[in-house]
Amino acid sequence: MFNRLKILKQINELDAEKDAQKIVFLAGSYDFPQDVEISLAISFFRTFAIPSISKILNTTKRFESAGQKRYDDTALILAEFIENGLDSERGREAMRRLNQIHKEYDIKNEDFLYTLTTFIFEPDRWNQKFGWRKSTEKERLANFYLWKRIGKMMNIKNIPETYEEMLEFNLKFEKENFYRTKDSEQVALATMKIASSRIPKIPGLEYLVYHAVYSLMDKPLREAMGFPKANPIVAGLTYTVLKLRAFFLRYFWPPRKTPYYVTKRNNPTYPNGYLIEELGPH
Repeated sequence: MFNRLKILKQINELDAEKDAQKIVFLAGSYDFPQDVEISLAISFFRTFAIPSISKILNTTKRFESAGQKRYDDTALILAEFIENGLDSERGREAMRRLNQIHKEYDIKNEDFLYTLTTFIFEPDRWNQKFGWRKSTEKERLANFYLWKRIGKMMNIKNIPETYEEMLEFNLKFEKENFYRTKDSEQVALATMKIASSRIPKIPGLEYLVYHAVYSLMDKPLREAMGFPKANPIVAGLTYTVLKLRAFFLRYFWPPRKTPYYVTKRNNPTYPNGYLIEELGPH
């Protein structure tokens, strides 16, 4: 039997607040590399459902003209924080670049704060449903403390002090601000096209992929995107496949012996590597 809980045992010996970055790195780079990436992709969709955010994103037209680059740039900046640490030279450089990018746009503080909360809660929500194990309280708190610190380094104001208060803000903000607009529809569609560009051109496959994605969205999010209800057969198949995947990973797949680095993998936008200063629009 594989020692599938080896990383979790390491995490249990750490402090949720003091060792937040290390805990998030261990969980994301060893136990849940693909799960984190999928959940953060869903996080991006959730921000599109906020009219003020989708309006800025659609005005720039970067999703239509350079959607893959925008996705890769965001993933790489976030990965620099998690994989190298906020106090590392690369972590500090990535933070400077992130703040430099955001200065170009008139973004509301509450929109910054809401986006921050999606990175805190979506990975846990995904693992509750489809992870080979559920996130522990220590992992949830570590993720909260890490992103709370990132928020402060981004000069976001009025950040809730506790996990519970942050969750309350997240749920209340979504309930009050999820709306379908032309901007949200266009940004969401452009994002879906990024995903479809990666799949083989097999008849019917794009339909399956689209409806699989729809099935992973809750009703308020799906409606704010202007997406239809998922085909029930595809939705059932998606759920079954993800549950089988979790079962297989838990009982049959050997645990990773080395961490998975987003910053070091082959990247479609930067096949020859990248500089942090190159990330984002120019």
